[in-house]
Order: sequence, then structure tokens, then C-alpha cells
Amino acid sequence: RRHAVTAVGNESWSFELSTKDDVLLAEYCLPEKLDPMRAPGDFFELLSEQVRKGPTPRLDASCVESLHRAACVLKFFEDVQNRAERLVESNKAMEAIVLTTSNWDIAFDADTKLMKIAAFRSWRDRGPAVGAVVAGLLGPLFWIPGVMVINEVVMRRVDMYGGLQGETPSGLDLAKATFRHHIARSLYDSPRVVRLGEVYELREELADIDVDAWKAAIAEGRHGELVKGRFEFDEK
Repeated sequence: RRHAVTAVGNESWSFELSTKDDVLLAEYCLPEKLDPMRAPGDFFELLSEQVRKGPTPRLDASCVESLHRAACVLKFFEDVQNRAERLVESNKAMEAIVLTTSNWDIAFDADTKLMKIAAFRSWRDRGPAVGAVVAGLLGPLFWIPGVMVINEVVMRRVDMYGGLQGETPSGLDLAKATFRHHIARSLYDSPRVVRLGEVYELREELADIDVDAWKAAIAEGRHGELVKGRFEFDEK
């Protein structure tokens, strides 16, 4: 059963939050325009705010185990945000958006699902992908002009995300990220499963700290002092 939807947002993103079977669901529409320097931080800081509130029994402050899971989620958000911001600094804004807007399926282990973060793609978002499929079905006479129109629409959207600012280090990487975000994910956005218990560990020296110490560390943004480990990325 899905519980009540709560809307939260900032200048870059707007989320609808709900819970289902003790899993936090965060859904959002893709903005028409983004400032690449702000987008990753605004995305993950907004979600971190909600996690610190203990939105589900698996992430609340009722016991050390749930606080441990919350600290792992916050550390994961921090790792992804840092990676995305480094991509932006390298003039890879489109690649940063692709990473940030992955269809995240976050669990602590195989039996403990924690959170799902997914974009809701409108028909406007899916337009180029649907157009490419239709043009392909209609044959070569429609394919060539269809691709030209689709390319114009997609590149205009890339520019609105800051993907064409500065000198692009790799045209191939930009093309792959553009195709993935605007075409492939519009047809099927496969979940990116993350098991935090395989990435982050409790620091041994903190094994005996009490619930109040955990609460204080998480509330003050000191979750990195509680767990160790770093999420590894497959993006180049």
C-alpha cells in the first residue's frame, strides 16, 4: 500500500515523496532547464534533508541499525554528488546529469530495500525517442529528415542543461550521454541497483556508540564519521 504523497522542491528540482512497504519513493519531473553547477548539489541535498527526518521505519531514529542505514544512504548521496560535480568541473555537464538522474534502486542488502529515486518522463520528454522509432518504421524517406529534426530538438535540450558550455573533452562521451538521457531512458529506464551494505561499513572504533550519538552525527551532517567506504563508478 502506498502512503500519502509529500511535495518538496528547490530552485532546480521538485520531488513527490511517498512510502510503500517501508520503502521511500522519490519521483520527479525532468526540469526544462538546469544550472549544471547547482543541479547535483540541489538534487542530493534535498533528498538528504528528507532522509535525516527518518521517513520510514528502516531509516528512522528508533535504533542503531536504522540510523546506520540512514548514514549509509547519506554517504552514498555524498559520493554521487561529488562525482557529478567533478564531471561538471571537467565540462561534462551532460554526463553529470545522466549520473544524477539514474533510476536509483537503493537497498542495504538483498532483503532490505530502502529507497527508489526515479524520473517521471512526460510525453514531451519522450518525444524524440518516440519520433526516432516512428521514423524508423516509416522507412528511409522519413528517417533522414526525422533524424535531423530530432537532433535539433535534443541538442537544444542539451544546451538548456549546460551540456554545450565550454570545450567538451570528448564528443563521443557527450553523444553517448545525450543518447542515453534523451533517447534510451525514454524507451526504458533500467533500475540501477545499489546495495549499500556491500559498499559502506561501520567504523570499528564507533561500534559501541549509543543512539543519541548516532542521531547527533546524522543531524549535523557528520555521517562520514560513522561509516567508511566509497561508491565506485563505472563512468569514465
